[in-house]
Amino acid sequence: MARPTAPSMPTPRQIKEAFEAAKDLCPGARIKGVGPEGVTFEYPSDRAAIDEWSNKPFSGDSA
Repeated sequence: MARPTAPSMPTPRQIKEAFEAAKDLCPGARIKGVGPEGVTFEYPSDRAAIDEWSNKPFSGDSA
């Protein structure tokens, strides 16, 4: 009876393609980890986006 093969790691090309796809959907995406299960990503939280613009004007007229 043959043993099942171990899951393989993604290739550098697969990692690059997955990262480019994630960046197209969410520019702030970062690679969190790479393993046999694939590439996992970390996305910026809504709180970070709110804090970034806190107390800053949105109009060029008020700058």
